[in-house]
Amino acid sequence: MAGSRRAARVGSAVSGSSAAIAFLVAIVTNYVTAQPPKWAENTVLVWSVFTALAVVSLGLFFWERRLAAGAPDGGVRPVALGRIAVGGHSMNPPTVSARVRGREAELERIEGLVRGPGGGMVVVCGAGGLGKTTLAAEAAARARSEGRVVVWIRWRDDPDQLGQDLAQAAHILGLPESRLEEARTGRVSLVDAVWEHLATVEGWLIVVDNVDTPARVGPGSGPPAAYRGWLRPHGGGLLLVTSRDTTRQTWGPDADLIHLQPLADNAGGAVLLDAAPHAGTENEAEALAARLGGFPLGLNAAGTFLSVPTSRHRTFTAYQHALATEFADLLGADHPAAATDLAVARRVVRTPGASPSTSSTATATPSPALSCSSSLAVAAELNGRPRKTLGWETPGERLHKLLAV
Repeated sequence: MAGSRRAARVGSAVSGSSAAIAFLVAIVTNYVTAQPPKWAENTVLVWSVFTALAVVSLGLFFWERRLAAGAPDGGVRPVALGRIAVGGHSMNPPTVSARVRGREAELERIEGLVRGPGGGMVVVCGAGGLGKTTLAAEAAARARSEGRVVVWIRWRDDPDQLGQDLAQAAHILGLPESRLEEARTGRVSLVDAVWEHLATVEGWLIVVDNVDTPARVGPGSGPPAAYRGWLRPHGGGLLLVTSRDTTRQTWGPDADLIHLQPLADNAGGAVLLDAAPHAGTENEAEALAARLGGFPLGLNAAGTFLSVPTSRHRTFTAYQHALATEFADLLGADHPAAATDLAVARRVVRTPGASPSTSSTATATPSPALSCSSSLAVAAELNGRPRKTLGWETPGERLHKLLAV
């Protein structure tokens, strides 16, 4: 398509120039010299040649315009890159504001895959609140510091948007826009065009974050493990996916799975001390970390609360005591759908002393039990994993009872 269009432009320019030259020669010959050449005396020949060149020039001009407007052979209007990958969201990785604790082994494993030959796909998986996105962002920052191209894509439960984002990522890595237009006209599969190009380029890291519904990734209805969709381990760089789905059946035999676990007490205590260094001793921080189950999301929420000068509880010990005595009140809600609908529950989580209808987003001092929706993100999204340190039958059952109050 692009070659035909260029040929039309060149032909139109050449024929137009020839017609102009012939016209000028005729004028100069007629008015400047009294001795015109023999061929110029044949006015029928001169004007016939000029007319033919003018007609050819006009024909090539309109042909070029038609090619620019659409593809007559494919019947599909070619789509520019701006139509293929339009988005108002950034493709840069999020910034990690605090030191990542307790994930040294996982980061080393990812760094080895980034630096190794052949690329591949790694899936960082585990329950909500374990810090999958934070781990991926730290790995992305380290890869970028080594001079690698890093692209960050967030799964939005939209296969078409994922395709556009990966097409944009491939374009950043050198995939020509003309190739994308060919894919849009149906000459090649867009997903195959993207991955054929990514297989030829090394030194990149593409992160697809939060793929909690991998069966919807597409294109088509095939599972990700078939490696025919948007997520494949066949690139020249590394594809890093974060997900709550931990099954080998989902991701296939060629994906490296990194299963995240709650942080050890010493690492969790370090997270708390990083956020609130004056809230207590190392032992007190570790005790609170154990009480919170080692979940980074909960630890960060607690540390943030303790670091605020106006917070009601300012020490690790006081915060832990509040969790033991006020936990039901901190998570209470009387909305009839709160016990079964997490979206509703997040809207009605209240702070101590507030009315049941008070929104968690109200401008009040955050409660010590994992402020706002973080409380539910930690408790409701544990995927039923029992944690003896929490003192619950299972987190999901306990939360259900608390929200039903």
